[in-house]
Amino acid sequence: MQDSATKELKTPYTVLLNTGDPESKRAEIRRYFHQTYDAYELLFETLSSNEAYYRRADPLRHPLIFYYGHTATFLMNKLLLGKFIDRRINPGFESTFAIGVDEMSWDDLNEQHYEWPAVEAVKEYREQVRQLIDQLIDDTALKLPVDWNSLYWVLMMGIEHERIHLETSSVLIRQLPTDLLDSKHGNWATSKETETAAPQTNCCPFPPAR
Repeated sequence: MQDSATKELKTPYTVLLNTGDPESKRAEIRRYFHQTYDAYELLFETLSSNEAYYRRADPLRHPLIFYYGHTATFLMNKLLLGKFIDRRINPGFESTFAIGVDEMSWDDLNEQHYEWPAVEAVKEYREQVRQLIDQLIDDTALKLPVDWNSLYWVLMMGIEHERIHLETSSVLIRQLPTDLLDSKHGNWATSKETETAAPQTNCCPFPPAR
């Protein structure tokens, strides 16, 4: 596991899957995976205590512990569906973290129906998934262009899915009480820029109410 001090917060462009040298492309996808995985874990380092992971920042969303485990579980479940692996790392986690909420009546937001695991256990699980992905990349040749029958198609889907949650989880974290956040985290420092007035736009004003 990388120490957080050695991780770099980078947001490179997505990887093109239809051109290039196959070995170079495989290395590029590996870097893209680790950079995304690192950035997501660094985001959760802004939580000042384990308590914050179990706080529901928004009443229509799960506690943050769900999102911490969800992106790794998404990768595992897609790899199983594609038959790129034949066994689970943690069947319990891969059920608990599989499905989020979509603001529909059938979503289960009753906290009594969940038994959230310890933060350290989820951190260890994420590291196990990281090591599995690394091994799959080591063992699987890449053929260009990548199509949807390829391991690398599944990996790229999982990476982009995590990058979506990098944005949405940051929104949830910003909704937490400030005492649950580490405002001095080196990679997510508070902005020193301030606006004195709302920016002007060229958009037409709303029509008057009738």
